[in-house]
Amino acid sequence: MSSHIPDPRVMATLKTATAEHHHRAEKHEFQQMMVRGALSREAYAEWLGQMLLVHRGLEDHLARLVASHPAVGAVCDDNRRKVPFLLDDLAFYQAQADTEPVPATSQFLKDLDSVAASNPLALLGALYVLEGSTNGARFIARRLRTAYDLPADGGGAAYVDPYGDGQPRRWQEFKDEMEKLALTETDVRLITKAAQDTFDAIGAVGGDLLAHPRRVVPPTN
Repeated sequence: MSSHIPDPRVMATLKTATAEHHHRAEKHEFQQMMVRGALSREAYAEWLGQMLLVHRGLEDHLARLVASHPAVGAVCDDNRRKVPFLLDDLAFYQAQADTEPVPATSQFLKDLDSVAASNPLALLGALYVLEGSTNGARFIARRLRTAYDLPADGGGAAYVDPYGDGQPRRWQEFKDEMEKLALTETDVRLITKAAQDTFDAIGAVGGDLLAHPRRVVPPTN
């Protein structure tokens, strides 16, 4: 029988086991265009719209997870919710917040529903990926501010830079709380699988957006 004890290895396991998936997602053409500031404002806003759908779905599931597993409450801290930042950014770009999901987003949401129904703790794998994205996103935020001539007050880049200078501390807190959780080997395996699938899903969403040429016109300024 697997024991339920705090597993300080979970973050190291996640980092190692998802490395290839992380690399593929990071090197995907859509992500690379975002890093270079080579997406149009419209393209970036459409990306935000897809991420809003993803975060709404995940954060709803995580709220239910906390209700049934209070021990994960420190990991699924309400201050980590990204929906408010996404809504702010979409309003900044005057983009609709009720966009239709691209096929990859629809599939990802179905997968999250399935995980939530069968192994809800595995949702922490998806949170690991999306929360971890704030590590590199501050660099992306700087590129976006230049490419889109964004204001210094953070408007238009709230989602990619939600914590400002507090980002390293917030990530360390996330890692610390993850490693305090009493997880079985099966839990860790399922969390890891969900993280791998999340990296792959993010790449697929970018691929669907790239399928529409009008969405990848470089900025005009």
